[in-house]
Amino acid sequence: MVSTATILSILAYTLNFLAVFVFFFIIILGVLCRRDMRDISLVLTYNTCFAALLTCLTVLIMNTSNLSDGFLTFNFDFCRVWGLMYDMCQCSIYHSFYLQAFYRLCRVIFYKKKSLLSYSLFLTLVFAQWTLTILILLPPFFLGWYTRLPTEQYCLIPYSDYGAELYHVMVLYVIPIVCISATYISITRYIRRSSRQPTMMLAINQQRRNLRDLTVMRRILALISVLIALRGPTIIFMVYAVIRGQMYEYTFGIVGLVTALCMIFMGLMLIHITPQLRKNRLVSIIYHDNRANTQQTGPQCLTLPSATGGATGLPQQTKSPHIRKTPTHE
Repeated sequence: MVSTATILSILAYTLNFLAVFVFFFIIILGVLCRRDMRDISLVLTYNTCFAALLTCLTVLIMNTSNLSDGFLTFNFDFCRVWGLMYDMCQCSIYHSFYLQAFYRLCRVIFYKKKSLLSYSLFLTLVFAQWTLTILILLPPFFLGWYTRLPTEQYCLIPYSDYGAELYHVMVLYVIPIVCISATYISITRYIRRSSRQPTMMLAINQQRRNLRDLTVMRRILALISVLIALRGPTIIFMVYAVIRGQMYEYTFGIVGLVTALCMIFMGLMLIHITPQLRKNRLVSIIYHDNRANTQQTGPQCLTLPSATGGATGLPQQTKSPHIRKTPTHE
């Protein structure tokens, strides 16, 4: 009779394998489209995909250890390093989304400061993000918080260590989510405030970019909900452990399953909200994207504003020429 823990591990392994395929496919598209790598938004997207791919690979190895002889636990130091690597990759996913939010903030609000939109700046910030992730997660490693889990064949910070897990949740989950949410709220307020200004107060091209950014941000809200769901089960099971005084038996199996589902959805959403990926021929075939949707933005960008509402960036209706009728005599 196959145990429930084994079934959960098999399901998590299968879903993580699919997630690895999704993110590997996105990165391959990036390699094939090297000419677009000077696009800052695309670089930031690939940064997120790289962190997500590493996360899925580390989880895949953990699931393999669970389903086999527990090879990750043969060397305790290596087991702890592998657990640290998993947390670093997952933490980088959250911080990479904050980098994307900061880029949108500079594009919409500080668009006149060209230094804040330079390619070299954001490339430096990507490296700084990974460095910061390593630095904030090294203290738990040296303090010995990573240990072998009693019900699993790998090492992580146990949820029963409330002090360690509280620090872990704060730096990995709460702080990035609060920063991301605050940034997008600021951008949304700025766009709404700008839309109430007179037409000549804002450049037409900038307002069009704002409207496009607003559309992207609505889709990113779905991704933020995925980020919340990605760490939500951890908090739920931590509260359960505090109330009951012990961990639920299938805690890490359920968390692994939810993580795998969230990673797959995140990969598909990244394809959907990234025009350079969505318009790729291979993606169009797989994703069933029709040509009408990919070409829809072209005519709109060329529409000339009218005297009444052109700054909105939306196409205006043209009036048909007035035809003068010849009077007839009755």
